[in-house]
Amino acid sequence: MRQFCACLLLVLMAGALAGGPASAQVISVDPLSFDFGVMKQQQSKTVFVTVTNEGAAELRLLDVSADCGCTVPTPATDVLAPGESTQIEIQFNSKKFNGTVIKAVNIKTNDPQNPQVDVIIKAEVHTPLVINPVNQRVGFTRSLLGETFTKQVTFTAMNDPVLEISADGTRQGLFEVKAVNSYEDDPQVAVLEVTVPATMPPGRHRDHARVKTNIEGFETVDIEMQAWVTQSLMVSPEQVNFRYKKKFMQTVRVAPFQEGLEYQVTGAETDLPEIAVEVIETIPNKETKVILTGEPIPASDPRVTENKGQIKGTLTIRTNRMETPVITIPITYMVRH
Repeated sequence: MRQFCACLLLVLMAGALAGGPASAQVISVDPLSFDFGVMKQQQSKTVFVTVTNEGAAELRLLDVSADCGCTVPTPATDVLAPGESTQIEIQFNSKKFNGTVIKAVNIKTNDPQNPQVDVIIKAEVHTPLVINPVNQRVGFTRSLLGETFTKQVTFTAMNDPVLEISADGTRQGLFEVKAVNSYEDDPQVAVLEVTVPATMPPGRHRDHARVKTNIEGFETVDIEMQAWVTQSLMVSPEQVNFRYKKKFMQTVRVAPFQEGLEYQVTGAETDLPEIAVEVIETIPNKETKVILTGEPIPASDPRVTENKGQIKGTLTIRTNRMETPVITIPITYMVRH
C-alpha cells in the first residue's frame, strides 16, 4: 500500500512539473459581447474590453482582428504577466449598414486550452434612406463597342411618405442617368437608371453621378460607376512598359471578342526606331502575336535629355476589320541619365 501511494505521489508531482492547465496561461475576457444599441449610418462608437491573465505563465496576445473593416480593435499591450490585465479598444463604424449588424473581434493567444476568444458586438442601424446597392457603386461587365446596358440604383424612404430624387448627369458625361420617382407607383421608392451608351469609347471607364434627394441628412448621394468597353478585336496587354530593361521582349496578343469572328492583322509598326515589330498568326481567327524586340537608346541620345529619361511611343496594329481598322497601344521605357 505504501509503495502504491508513493508511486501515485510521484505521478502527481511529475504532472505538476510538466506544466498542466493550472500552471499555464489562462485568458479571461470581459465582456464577451456588447450591444451598441440604435445607431445612425456613418456613426462611430467605442467599447473597451478587459483581458486578464488568470494563469501562472505569461499570456501573449498573438493577434487581435475583426471580421470586417467597420470594426477596429486596438490592444494596449500584447504581453500579460500572471494576474495582469489590459484593455482592448474596439471602435465600430455603422457605415452604410441598415438593420441588425453583428460582428466579431477575434482574440488569439497562447492559452493552450482556449487559443481564440470571440467578442461579439451588435448594433441596430437606422437610416431614413436605404440605397441598393449598399456600396453605391454600379459595375458593368465587359461589353462590345456599340452595345448598351442599363442597371438600376434603388432608393427607399423609410420615414418620409414621398421620396424625390434628381440627377443632372455624370461628372465626365460617359454614362447616361435618369431619375424615376414613384417607382412602380410607390411614392417612397425611386430608382436611378444608369446606362452604358452605344457611343461610349473603348477602354475602362470610371465616372460618378451626384443624386439630389429630399431626405434630411441625404441631400446629395454620390453614385460611382464603371464599365469596360472593348472593340471587336481585343489586345493584351493594353499598354507596354519596359521601364529600365536592357533588352526589350514583349508579346502583344490580338484575339476576337467573340467566337467565330474572322479577322487578320495586316501589319504593325511603332514610331520608336529602336523597337522592331514582327507579326505571327499563331491560330487563324483566334490569336495573332505581335512581338516587340529591341534595346533602349543610349543615355547620350538627345531624346533622353529632352524627355527626362522617359521615352514614349505608340504601337499601331492594322487589321482588315472595318469597325476596328487600327488598334493603338502606348509604349514606355526609362533610360537612366
